[in-house]
Amino acid sequence: MYYRTPDKKAVAAIGAMTAAIKAQRALAAEGITAEVIALSPEQTRRGCAYGIEFFEADERAVRAALAAVRIQPSQFISKG
Repeated sequence: MYYRTPDKKAVAAIGAMTAAIKAQRALAAEGITAEVIALSPEQTRRGCAYGIEFFEADERAVRAALAAVRIQPSQFISKG
């Protein structure tokens, strides 16, 4: 077991809200807590509107879960 620092979060920029919700559900099925958030156009390269926020320690599991449901985030952003 590893310690999660609550202030270390990351965001996967998804794009459309429906895709972000699908990503959130896929992560929930894997036991990963994630929240759909709105992104400003300046935060991402493509100006994505929505993303999912999750603990940075879960990034490998998040990437695997999203790949399994064929969701390709435009980028991952480290926060905090």
